[in-house]
Amino acid sequence: MVILEDFDLRVKITEILTIGKYNVKSTDSGKEAIDIIRKTPVDVIISGINVKEIDGFGVLRVVNKFMETASISFIMLLNDKDYDLARRVMELGADGHLMNPFDDGELLNQVEVKLRKKRLQHELFLKQHVQLRSIQNSRDDMSWLRSRFEGSLPRHFKKNQVLYYRGERRALGLHYILSGKIKTYVADTAGNVLITGIYGPHEYFGLQGTLLGAENKEIAEAIDSAEILTISFTEVQHLITDYPEIFSVFAKDLAQTLSERDEKLLDIAYYSVRKRIAKAIIGLTKLGHDAENGRFILPRNDLACLVGIATETLSRVLGDFTKEGLIEKDGNNIIVLDIRSLIMMKN
Repeated sequence: MVILEDFDLRVKITEILTIGKYNVKSTDSGKEAIDIIRKTPVDVIISGINVKEIDGFGVLRVVNKFMETASISFIMLLNDKDYDLARRVMELGADGHLMNPFDDGELLNQVEVKLRKKRLQHELFLKQHVQLRSIQNSRDDMSWLRSRFEGSLPRHFKKNQVLYYRGERRALGLHYILSGKIKTYVADTAGNVLITGIYGPHEYFGLQGTLLGAENKEIAEAIDSAEILTISFTEVQHLITDYPEIFSVFAKDLAQTLSERDEKLLDIAYYSVRKRIAKAIIGLTKLGHDAENGRFILPRNDLACLVGIATETLSRVLGDFTKEGLIEKDGNNIIVLDIRSLIMMKN
């Protein structure tokens, strides 16, 4: 859209843009231009200041005022070396200005730059829209999130190495496991430990501290050698801002974690030690942490801390399970022989 009172200049600009393969509408009236803009899609406006009925400033204000026109690029045509006016035009929200006299290349370059920027913004919007749809349509809600870790450099942790301690802020973020196993736990001043979670390959942890944004509430430690990818706290905040739909995935996952912890507290309060150990074995086998044909590997002390009992008590019960033909022990390996009996075990 070209809005200029000078007929010869208006024709000149229209011809240059038409030769450049652009569709051009022109007028000498700001009011008529606004009527056309509201009815016809426009990508770029080139306007002078002194035009009929509504001047260039008025057109600029109207364009920026309404959502359906605010994305139109606005170039104000000014007299040569009128720099104070150029500054005012930019402050009012114009996307650029063109000093008259100008050559054909300068005009075409201005228009092309504005259109390229508009095209990139449109492509970004489409990309985000597709990504949001992929979140909504994914069978596995976390598959989209996992893709966000791609490109990060993995960090390597040795067996029993602590990733972060409770109260630390430096490690706030989401941590994704490429290989190995990680445990999170809380400990009291007497050294008593309760494992709150065990995570294996293709799982992530650190959500609670990240959403609270204060500090890590647990200790995270490698059960064996592990490779970890991390999205920092700041990156997660940007992710939620850019893709608000991902917050519902986080909320769902956090609610599931809290539900599992509530169930664990209920188990500790009302279930016998045998029943609690049986449930832990079933859970670890189903989670697939190195589970193959009913087999999983977990240090005896960690299994005791997961259930919330002494190691000696665990050893005694596992010995009973072995005699009863429910499991078989092979070092740190526990092989489930009769999962149905473990599931149906009475309290």
